[in-house]
Amino acid sequence: MRSLAASTLYPVALLPRLFQHYAAGELLGCDAVGCPTNEYHVAQCKVGNATLQALGITNVITTLDSRPLTWTVGFQEAPKDGSHPEAAMALDKNYYLGTPPSLHFDNSTAGCALFFEGISANITVPQEKKNSFTCADALSEDCVSDLIRQAESAAKLASDSDSCNQLRDTLINKPPPSCNSVKGGTWGSVISRPLNGGNKSLEMMDQSHCRATTGQGYDLFLVDSERHYLADRTTKALSQVLMGITPVMTVLEKDGKAKAELTCLRLVDSVANQTDDEPQPSLGSSNGPLSSTMYLATLLVSTFLYML
Repeated sequence: MRSLAASTLYPVALLPRLFQHYAAGELLGCDAVGCPTNEYHVAQCKVGNATLQALGITNVITTLDSRPLTWTVGFQEAPKDGSHPEAAMALDKNYYLGTPPSLHFDNSTAGCALFFEGISANITVPQEKKNSFTCADALSEDCVSDLIRQAESAAKLASDSDSCNQLRDTLINKPPPSCNSVKGGTWGSVISRPLNGGNKSLEMMDQSHCRATTGQGYDLFLVDSERHYLADRTTKALSQVLMGITPVMTVLEKDGKAKAELTCLRLVDSVANQTDDEPQPSLGSSNGPLSSTMYLATLLVSTFLYML
C-alpha cells in the first residue's frame, strides 16, 4: 500500500507559490461521483470502513501538480459506543484528502490540515451560493486573508503532529480582529492533523465500491474523523451537523517557506436522489421540496420514531 510519506512531492524547480488561488469555490457531491443508493434514495458510498450517506467535494489548486488536491467531507450514522449513554444518536464526519497518482510527500516537505469544526454551525452563506461559495463569502475577505497570513507566519512545521498542534494553538489563542464576527471572535474546537502522517503513514482508502473524489484515478486518504453525539433526533439537532460549513486550512512548508490555503466544506444536496414519485417528509415549509441533506435529516428522525 502506497503512503503519503513517500517519493517526491514537488517538481525540481519549486515555483514561488505553493497554492494558486482560484475565484470559484464550487462544491460537488454524490451526483458528481455516482454514489450507490438504498431503497430510500439515500447514498451508500462505501469508502474503507465507512458507508457515507452524503458528500461534499472541493478542489485545492496548488503548484505541486498540474492537477489539484481534493478535500472530501462525508458523514455516516455511527453506532453508539457507550461513552455517551445519554446521546440519542451519533454521527461521524470524515475528511479525506485526494491526491493525483503521481503525487507523494517526501521527507523535505511538511504539511498540516486544520479543521475549524468549532464554528461549523455558526457559518451561513446566501441560499443561491449554497453549493458554490468561497470562504470569503462565509467569513469575509479580510478574515480569510488575515488568517492565511497568520498561519503562514506562525508555521514551523515538521514531520510530526506536535508542530501542527503548535500551529493550531497559535491560531486559536489570537484570532485576527477581522474574524470577530464569527462566533464572537473565537474559533472553538480546531482539529490539527499532519498530512505526511508524522510517525504513522496515512492509510489509503479502498474506493472499489464508491469513489468519493472527483479526481480521475486519485488516491484517497482519511485525514480526520469527528464523532458528533446528539442529545435528540430533531431535525434542528441533525441539521447543525449535516448543514454546517467547516473551514479547512491546508498548510504546506518547503525549504522553510510555508503557504496556506483555506477552503470551506459542507455536504452537498443530491438532486439525483430527490424523486417526484414518492412523498417526502414535510417540515411544514412552503418553499418546495426538501434538499437531500434535509430530507436525510428528516428521514433519520422518522426512521427512529417508526422503530419506537
